[in-house]
Amino acid sequence: MDGVPSGNTRTIEEANRLQRVDELFNVLKNKRELWKQINPGKEFPGVAILQVDKRVPALVVKSVFQTSAFAGFPNISFMVGRIGGGKSE
Repeated sequence: MDGVPSGNTRTIEEANRLQRVDELFNVLKNKRELWKQINPGKEFPGVAILQVDKRVPALVVKSVFQTSAFAGFPNISFMVGRIGGGKSE
């Protein structure tokens, strides 16, 4: 979240099933609640942009997407590519 790791997705791959990413859920939920306190009476826009390395398994992407939606961020955009210092294929 904002360049800071907010959860570990290894357990998703190990379990081979969709899972909520608890740390990410809590960070997003807290971010939403703070926004609502600062902007009383306004509808929370709930926009998240997920930057996804194209090598990440779809199961992990789906889990992060669902975690974000359940935390109150239903409007999600994706940026897909290769993240890191390597060349893009």
